Amino acid sequence: MKFLILFFLTLNSVAYANLENAPPSFMSKGKKAVFVDFQRAEYKMIFDAKNGVTKAVSLIEFYMPEVGHPLFDSVSKPTKIMINGLSTQAYLRSVPGNVSLIRLVNTELQIGHHTLEIHTPIENGTKYNLERRKWGNVSSGFFIRDLKTRMFLEKYLPTNYEYDQYKIEMEVKVTGTKRWHSLFANGATTKIAENHFRVSMPDWYCASSVYFHLVPLNKFVRWYLKFPSIDGRQVPVTIYSKYNFYNKYVKRKAWSVLKELEKDYGPYPHDSLIIYGTGLRGGMEHAGATETSIVALGHELQHMWFAKGIHPANGNSGWLDEAIASWRDKGHQTYSLPFYKSANLAAQSIYKRHTDKRSYEYGRSFMAYIDHLLKESGKKGLKDFLRIYFEKRKYTSVTTEDFKNDLEDYAQMSFGEQFAQYIYGLNSSSEKDHHHFEENPYHPRVTQEELDSII
Repeated sequence: MKFLILFFLTLNSVAYANLENAPPSFMSKGKKAVFVDFQRAEYKMIFDAKNGVTKAVSLIEFYMPEVGHPLFDSVSKPTKIMINGLSTQAYLRSVPGNVSLIRLVNTELQIGHHTLEIHTPIENGTKYNLERRKWGNVSSGFFIRDLKTRMFLEKYLPTNYEYDQYKIEMEVKVTGTKRWHSLFANGATTKIAENHFRVSMPDWYCASSVYFHLVPLNKFVRWYLKFPSIDGRQVPVTIYSKYNFYNKYVKRKAWSVLKELEKDYGPYPHDSLIIYGTGLRGGMEHAGATETSIVALGHELQHMWFAKGIHPANGNSGWLDEAIASWRDKGHQTYSLPFYKSANLAAQSIYKRHTDKRSYEYGRSFMAYIDHLLKESGKKGLKDFLRIYFEKRKYTSVTTEDFKNDLEDYAQMSFGEQFAQYIYGLNSSSEKDHHHFEENPYHPRVTQEELDSII
């Protein structure tokens, strides 16, 4: 009996661990808005190639940690919402500090497990060719960005803040056309029939993990390869782009970078790898997938460990991954001091969910400084710590404090003053004096038109 009680207590502590990183509840127009823990979400999507309309039905199982009104987010306005089988509504609300928006369900709930059904159109990232109705086609890409708010999965489907990891299932159908389509997705994908797919994604994925690209079957040149990992696996790799020669360059660089990163940080941490060679400036990482230029490929593959092998729990943690990847981009430099005096990269609003633009330049400089301090204290350096840190935190969401605590455990020394000055900006006399930064060539600003061009 004692064993069973201990088992269930352990199970519950694991199941709701994500709530430790959730922002606090807040009052919104007299209602208590509560961040919840998604347990599972099934997204059923129908792409109607005859009429050029996309609809999604999202079935979400979640845990409510306190009495109040549950929160979720969807950029597209829901057309129908059911909570525990009863009709309700959701209102778009500002979070404290007005740093982002989120949707509040109008029904007050008690502590416990509940089910949410949300019907939405998919209005972003989808294009139809309706010129010949029976042979029409659709292209849809869930391409995320991390430097602006509400640019993760919520841009396309209902989801939660990035702190929340949950099991994701997708059912995808293309109707109203005789043209066949294929799906690139970072999960176990089953082709049920022509134009009908099912995808199962790991339960450690979050709003910034999902890669989804639905295209006509004859679009893109596709290479299906195997990467020989140092752990003995033959990792499936899909490379696709408009040109054979582009795939050749991508493969050559990817193999070189992956071998380097496995040597530094251990075996490639995902079951497969998808590389979409866009030709667009820069790139963006997903869990085991990226859409990228050749120039940015190394930067994005580094993120397979730091950003998508370990997830930032919030906007105050996003600087970590860009700092680590940018440190590699510049050849793992060592500095006796950062180039800047002080900056607040990680003590901004707890409700903020996008990454500070200074994370590349400022964060890289700080990582070079930490490398110097570690070596000066007799340790091997930052790479050695990062390997240990990754193995400990793999497949979890982390905060800046998690990183700092692990760093202090590794070095057996305090980094409180360094983080206070250079990361939390506590010694900065005027934060507005420290917003200079150079645009990172690997994550440049791109327009919506540019994003639409790669769908």
